[in-house]
Amino acid sequence: MAPQTMIKLLTRPGIVPVIRLESGDKLPELLEALRRGGIRAAELTMTMPNAPALLRENRARFGNSLAIGMGTVTNRQAALTALAAGAQFLVSPFPVFEALEEAKKHGVPMITGAFSPQEVFFAHRLGADFVKVFPLNVLGLNYLKDLKGPLPQVKFFPTGGITLEQIPELFRLGVAGCGVGSALVKPELIREEKWEELTALAREFVERSQRP
Repeated sequence: MAPQTMIKLLTRPGIVPVIRLESGDKLPELLEALRRGGIRAAELTMTMPNAPALLRENRARFGNSLAIGMGTVTNRQAALTALAAGAQFLVSPFPVFEALEEAKKHGVPMITGAFSPQEVFFAHRLGADFVKVFPLNVLGLNYLKDLKGPLPQVKFFPTGGITLEQIPELFRLGVAGCGVGSALVKPELIREEKWEELTALAREFVERSQRP
């Protein structure tokens, strides 16, 4: 998939579920429920058991109907492992410039984590496609507003404790997208296999992400 096509999937609608499970047993059903709700890209994390194999299996299962990337990429080897498994984008929790270098070599978009203004600036300067302000919930939306003032050129992709209620304000602020964890990937819905409820929740996130 061309990088620009992948970037469109990440930013339209711009809701990327962050999936961190103890097992991949219910992952296909979870991804299908999210896809039915309008999600176009999902992030698995390297902290999941057998994460590369799960990514490879579900890339084959979903084809081009759902983009699947790898998150919690913390070094070059993790990036290479994810890319070899077919990751369509990479995500780091903090600046990992060796991973960004590999993403660029392979023509794959990267959402580079950052927190301080200096980290945000350097992540953008070194070519990150998006900068993931993480964890956003520590300082909140006002912090993101303050960052955007001197750094209007940065394509922000915040993650960390984001709720359904915050989605409209985040997109009014002009974020490119956001990573959403347990507010969307609800453990109780997965545990009880309430896939229709999860689809409905995903649809609500997508609807609230509409740009003004």
